[in-house]
Amino acid sequence: MSPLTSTPPPPSPDTPTNLAAHYLTTYRSIFYHALYDTTTPNKVQPFLIPFCLVGAFLLPIGFLCIPQYSVVTTTTGGTKGERHQVRVRREWIHRLRWVVGAVIVWWNLGVVVGLPGFGGLSTEGGEGGWFRSGTTTASACTALSYAAGLMGGWGTIWGLETVVFGGYQGVAMRVRRRLKNDRGGDGGRDHDGGQATQTQTQEEKGGIVNGNLNTETNGNRDPDTADLRRRNLNGSSKVASLASTESTETQSPGENEHKEKGKRWTVDETTDLDKYEYYWEPYPDNGTIWERLDWVMDMFNSFRGAGWNYSISSIPSLQPPIIPPLPESTTSPVSSRSEILPYFPHGLPVVSFANLPLSSHQHFHRPLTARSFLLSRLQPMLWSYLALDFFSISARLDPYFIIGPNGPLRHPTYLSFVASSSPFTLPPLSLACARFLASLPPWALNFFRSVFSLSGVLGGLFFYSYLWQLTQFFILGKWLRLETHGMGILDELWRYPDLFGGFVRNVLDRGLPGFWGGWWHQSFRVGFTGPVRYLVKQGILGSDEKKGTNDEKRNKKVVTTTTITQMATAFLLSGFLHALGGYSSTAFRIISSSSTPSPSPSPSTPPFEREDLLTGDNQNRLLAFLEPVGFFVFQFLGCLVQALLIAIINNRVTTTRELPRWLKRTGNGVFVLLWLHSTRWMLIDDMARSGLFLYEPVPVSVFRLLGVGGMPGEGRRGAWDWWRLDWEYVPSLWVGRRWWEVGFRM
Repeated sequence: MSPLTSTPPPPSPDTPTNLAAHYLTTYRSIFYHALYDTTTPNKVQPFLIPFCLVGAFLLPIGFLCIPQYSVVTTTTGGTKGERHQVRVRREWIHRLRWVVGAVIVWWNLGVVVGLPGFGGLSTEGGEGGWFRSGTTTASACTALSYAAGLMGGWGTIWGLETVVFGGYQGVAMRVRRRLKNDRGGDGGRDHDGGQATQTQTQEEKGGIVNGNLNTETNGNRDPDTADLRRRNLNGSSKVASLASTESTETQSPGENEHKEKGKRWTVDETTDLDKYEYYWEPYPDNGTIWERLDWVMDMFNSFRGAGWNYSISSIPSLQPPIIPPLPESTTSPVSSRSEILPYFPHGLPVVSFANLPLSSHQHFHRPLTARSFLLSRLQPMLWSYLALDFFSISARLDPYFIIGPNGPLRHPTYLSFVASSSPFTLPPLSLACARFLASLPPWALNFFRSVFSLSGVLGGLFFYSYLWQLTQFFILGKWLRLETHGMGILDELWRYPDLFGGFVRNVLDRGLPGFWGGWWHQSFRVGFTGPVRYLVKQGILGSDEKKGTNDEKRNKKVVTTTTITQMATAFLLSGFLHALGGYSSTAFRIISSSSTPSPSPSPSTPPFEREDLLTGDNQNRLLAFLEPVGFFVFQFLGCLVQALLIAIINNRVTTTRELPRWLKRTGNGVFVLLWLHSTRWMLIDDMARSGLFLYEPVPVSVFRLLGVGGMPGEGRRGAWDWWRLDWEYVPSLWVGRRWWEVGFRM
């Protein structure tokens, strides 16, 4: 495509037109103009694969594939001098993680915002670096432009967590399975085709069963899978409760306060304890490069930790094993300062399937049968698809979702003009939406914009997340039978908990903290809380618990302070993440006001004031960047405000009697609704301004196919307006002037 030298002029408010199609064309013309024109002051870097994945994906994975621990044989003190193998940390690699972390930050932010050292695709005056300062990564697809910023932000957060803060090579373990070696021979070969491993004796397993020392020799056989299914699935379409004393006593820490009705434990139909034995696999220090790469990729892509010992408490998880301590007399043969960890050549056995919770205390459920898993995912995907289709049609009628809060058309009085114009007519659904939105007063219009935006965000999360789960389980797991390749066990259902928690238990019972900390998807929780956990581990924040009444009070304050700090950090990082998404979508459209001809340039123009080529308005880039951050900061403040209000009510109102549950839930629901509605503009304004809602989230529009939705002038094939994808969604080969500029442009 040749560069465009000019952008389409803004439409007249008195001329009926398809605003969404017009501004999408304008957006793409600005993108290509900045991409090809070497004289433009605002260069744009294409979303290029694999270059843009280096800092967010390739660099941290490559570093984590280097063993940070070496397996050595050491002896314990005393007269016997027993010899055993341990893992000793290589300090020079451990310290090198800070350098790698700094490169990750520099690379990711450089790709998004253009840090010094990142020169342009072209040079001026024969000089230039990799990417010139001021460039940004963008795409002709508005959603990918937003995703470029998200990738840079999350790549920085997760890269620092896995490389610098978490120490995953030393502590992380994943669940693997292998065929039981009841008869010897090939029965001991790993299910994934790896090296054969003989069945371990109880001594080889370290005597650890479900996190406790095992004192029995014959009474610890794995539970029979068929027996568990008969006890839990027989005679009912729903799962029956395991009310045995054993299952109650062996529940995971922190679950004792959740023994309410509906708390159930069972295995699913895909877990075969008679055929396989399951074990916890630590980092394969002595494994091949491919074994380490498989372990690292699985860990790096497991954000919530399903199937790992660092799994978040929000989802149903297996109990991680308790690692037995090394003898105090164990010394390092390498260096006295090196960290020493136990070594488990065959892993530790997983024996907690019998008490694997069906749902967590925050009501994240996991499926038990492939049929229930398919239905529980297809149902939300269906309404999500229809909601996305309806939202895209409605949003393309409202100028707010097209160009944001600014621009030549700030209020949808334009909609009433479009709906009543002749011969310009709309399909029935679009016409009804236009008339409805145009008839609303400003406060009601603002409320429905909140509802529309929330439905669009939720629809996208449900549809694409559950589509990926179904692809992993049925196609990659069942059909292709992939167990390795950096994705772990794919054909067992306990790996696929729900995306969201229980609405009533979290939102109505807990309010805004439950909305964000329990009901909302917890995909980024480990990365968001990593910095504070690292500070606590290093002793910089918080302290160890001490005995005594006074110390207990002090420890309670320390825990409260740590919890608040962790929550504030999580909200701040989330705001930073979304702010980068808005930046990558708008930065290449911004030019300096001083660079455009003006009859009377004002010397008092703010330093961050820039003109948006898409809307023609001047914007303060700093304020626009801080708006998404402000939204999440206000969510943190809202949690504190609600906690304060609840404390006041409990002290003054409920001293004589307890408030009824319906009143508490109503108060929590109203507070959440009003707080989110009052503060959502800081985030949704930025998304609308960035052009994110111009993206067509569904390939086939059902309402357009039925002829009830859409606008004239959509699509290039007349009757094919229901097909919403074009060639801009297809990756294309890009060849720049340097070898690292070769790849697929998204």
